Amino acid sequence: MFFSANGPQFRKANSDLVRFVLNKEARYLRPEIRIYIYYNLSGVSRQSGVAGLLNIEKGRHHTFSEIAFFPLGYVMTIESDVPDNRPIDVSFFANYAYNDWKEFSFSLPVLPIYTYFPGDYRSRDEVLKSQEN
Repeated sequence: MFFSANGPQFRKANSDLVRFVLNKEARYLRPEIRIYIYYNLSGVSRQSGVAGLLNIEKGRHHTFSEIAFFPLGYVMTIESDVPDNRPIDVSFFANYAYNDWKEFSFSLPVLPIYTYFPGDYRSRDEVLKSQEN
């Protein structure tokens, strides 16, 4: 899905990721790439190619791509932290073989999607309130 959200330059810059996706026997993502997941129950979808987010106050930057369609949302980070710490890191799924069977139990956060800005998980009320200021 992230290849469809990003242009052809993404494929060229990430040939190891291409091999990983096309070879069902491939395992392990390079540590610079992380995959996160959350529930998207808002009924709004969005997808973004690689985007950058700079938080000047905290001195942090984020490089990521996001895909959100009901009922799930996915964030892929590249050499950075996730822009919001609530999505669950599922990058470890890449360590298992194609036919491995494992059971996992974890709670996924429900994150609202109201704007089309990637990494923005403010509710409608939060967005409207921020516009008043």
